[in-house]
Amino acid sequence: MKKILIGSLIATSLLLGNNAVEVNINNDTLEVEADIYLNDSYDVSNNSNYYLTVGHLRTENDNAETQTLTTAGLKVLNPFTDDNGISFGLGMKSVYTNQLSKTFFALPLSVYGKIEFTEVIYVDAEISYAPKVLSLGDAESYTDMKAKFNYKVLENGYVFIGARSVETKYDSGTTSKYDTSAFVGLEVRF
Repeated sequence: MKKILIGSLIATSLLLGNNAVEVNINNDTLEVEADIYLNDSYDVSNNSNYYLTVGHLRTENDNAETQTLTTAGLKVLNPFTDDNGISFGLGMKSVYTNQLSKTFFALPLSVYGKIEFTEVIYVDAEISYAPKVLSLGDAESYTDMKAKFNYKVLENGYVFIGARSVETKYDSGTTSKYDTSAFVGLEVRF
């Protein structure tokens, strides 16, 4: 059964192409994210790259309590860069956590940016925000910001260093900061 499952995952990833898996860590946090390329599977415009995104962040707070945050969404990226190597994208995702014995669910809007300096070096950033109107359950608002400096080490492999800030705010006034620090990681595209 395990061999069939692994074979199916590999076959699916080869059919989709342009997929990416990213893992990043610091002392307290582990984050795993994946971008699944949709253009080859669905009849969408080739003027943009469409991705299904999934992610899971696990961190320990100052009291050694484990916090988790799960995301899933859709992003649309401009496949072309201007003369300065700049490209942009937009997206929306769902964010879920059940920390503090409360249910937190938000639908933040996201903005993506990328600057390519050379074929092997680029910087990318993401900002996501959900105000009260896009926050459900016990949620008041959600904010995350992430920026990375990426260096190509293999044909489809990158190492990076970055910084992020992830914060959830509850309707009771409680704020939970998941991570506000630097991290290192790697990304593989296939």
